[in-house]
Amino acid sequence: MEILGESVTPWVMFGLVAYSVAVTLFARWLVNQLQGGVGRSGLSLGAVLADLIWMVLVFAAGVIAARYIERLTSAVLGWIFFGAVAFAVSLLRAFLYGRVQAGSKVRPSRDWERWLRGALHQMAYLLMATVLYFLLSLISKQYVDWILLLPLYFGSFLPDLDSWDTGLGRLLPVISRRLEARLGQQGPWHTPAAAAIVAVVTAPLIPLVSARAWYLVPLGYLSHLLVDLFTPDGIMLLWPLSKSRYRLLGGPVDDPGSRAERIMVVVLAVLAAMLLILVDVGPPPPPPTAAPSYEQTLERYYGLRGRNLAIADVEGTWQATGRRVTDRFEILNAFGESYVMLDRYTGRVFTAGRGPDDNLYLNRISVSAGAPAQIKAVELRLQDQRLTEALPVVYEMEREPGLQHIYVSGDLVLPAVEDVASPTLRADYAQTSLRKILTQSPGHYTLSYLTAAELIELANLAVESADLVIIATYAGQDSGPTPTPLPSPPPVLEEGP
Repeated sequence: MEILGESVTPWVMFGLVAYSVAVTLFARWLVNQLQGGVGRSGLSLGAVLADLIWMVLVFAAGVIAARYIERLTSAVLGWIFFGAVAFAVSLLRAFLYGRVQAGSKVRPSRDWERWLRGALHQMAYLLMATVLYFLLSLISKQYVDWILLLPLYFGSFLPDLDSWDTGLGRLLPVISRRLEARLGQQGPWHTPAAAAIVAVVTAPLIPLVSARAWYLVPLGYLSHLLVDLFTPDGIMLLWPLSKSRYRLLGGPVDDPGSRAERIMVVVLAVLAAMLLILVDVGPPPPPPTAAPSYEQTLERYYGLRGRNLAIADVEGTWQATGRRVTDRFEILNAFGESYVMLDRYTGRVFTAGRGPDDNLYLNRISVSAGAPAQIKAVELRLQDQRLTEALPVVYEMEREPGLQHIYVSGDLVLPAVEDVASPTLRADYAQTSLRKILTQSPGHYTLSYLTAAELIELANLAVESADLVIIATYAGQDSGPTPTPLPSPPPVLEEGP
């Protein structure tokens, strides 16, 4: 599952949720014990909200840290270090929060406290509905669709329609006033029989909203009644057969925002978070298709080489930097089990494969055919000449229509005594691109995929011998960027006396 842009396994998510809850509550309890109860906030509304926010922050920090911990040699030591740091910071946060609470003499206004208690009361209904929805989705092996929370939450608010002094009651006063006058608060409208009536009345909407959206309305209704079973008044569970009221655990939730209700909200929030790890979120993925193996992609490229431009969609990692890459490149060639690829927009040529010497390590690759292409190769041998003798071939290739690119490879040997005015070669030590100039022995070099412009820069280099292969690729004019015109050859240096 992907969270905060990071891929996290379900077990890691479960552990982070459990640890964030445990470390937050334990740190607050430990600080209260060390302070002898001074400044202890207990389960006040402010403390509950502060703890929930801190749990989310610890969880988010763990998700981000997981990416780096998994790269360590010992992931166990990495998690131990993260747990120690998270515990120390949680202790500091609990200590500072306790000091602020102990020193604060300003109490929230009654209106604000009343609003906060009401919000917590409604949160209990929403969380109970969420837990039931996640639980049924897990049992039936169905995925969780976030849009279906709308009918679920609407159903969880419906029982409050028998009271004008509620959010839904004030939104629909014409209906709520009549229901309150005829049935009273928490009367027959707060019963499973009323939930069944709602299900029957809304059944004609199934063709419009789907069966899943329809059954979530009575499910939300029942979740509201389940919460009300913990109130002192309870509900008439068997109405209309009986008007007896039933409650659970003696009805501990005696007032909105009470201590018992705050405990209920925390427990339901933890259950919802744990179930979220176990259920499947979003539509199910399409059935897997058989992806070609790495060897099959090589075979496909060899089948295209010389007939079409070959395009590669890759996912991999630069071996020198560890940076991940997902992009599209052109394949210039392949040797063994490695590709030679071109990034058209930067001009960089690099090797890609699964060997230790490849610039880009490939996790996934798919090869597709581009425009029809023709390859023209010219072999050239120079003896006691300058590389400028190879330029007429390059300029002739450039004038032909449909040119995509020109690359030069080969071996050359420099004379033992070089002209002082003649340019020299320097080995290429690039790590994220192909090493184009390699030293084989003193004065003996190998050239790999030099561009035509790079060859022109070396035109005045005197060689004892050079065996060059100049390869040009031609395709349709609309198959890629227009090649940059080649520079003019440098002036020929005069030979010394």
